[in-house]
This record gives sequence, structure tokens and C-alpha cells, in this order.
Amino acid sequence: MRKLERETVLAAIAGFVTEHFPDVLAGQIERLTASQLIHQSLELVEFVLHLEDRLGIEIDINNLGEALITSTFGQLADRIVAIGNG
Repeated sequence: MRKLERETVLAAIAGFVTEHFPDVLAGQIERLTASQLIHQSLELVEFVLHLEDRLGIEIDINNLGEALITSTFGQLADRIVAIGNG
């Protein structure tokens, strides 16, 4: 199994953000939190499914808990790398 890289996770996050929130500048994404952009639980589920599909890993929303919406996307990328690399 290949090692999951932070840049890969950030690219997957950026792909979702730029597709769903085109007004957000790419350079801002790492400093934003999901709660600043995602206001509906369905969008949050779509976000996680997007990441799972792009990264080829399973993300347990319950495991991430509040961090999923309160962490910056940069911090979230670090958590997902840790999950993906076990």
C-alpha cells in the first residue's frame, strides 16, 4: 500500500472546496475550517465521500468527531494522513 501524502490530501480537499465553493481562493483553503464553508450535514457527508473516493481510504466520521468541522483543513489533512497511513 502506498503512503498517503499531505499534499495529496490537501489537493483532494481543494478539489472539493473549489468545486462547491468557487469564491474561495486556493491559497486560503489550508487555513479555513469546514464549518466556515459547509453548513449542511449533507454537504459534510459529500465532503467525506469525496475524500474517500479521491484518496482510496475509509474515513470514520465518528472517529474524527468535532475535529472534522472545527479543525482547519490543514490540520484535518494531517489527521487524515495519520489515519490513511495507520
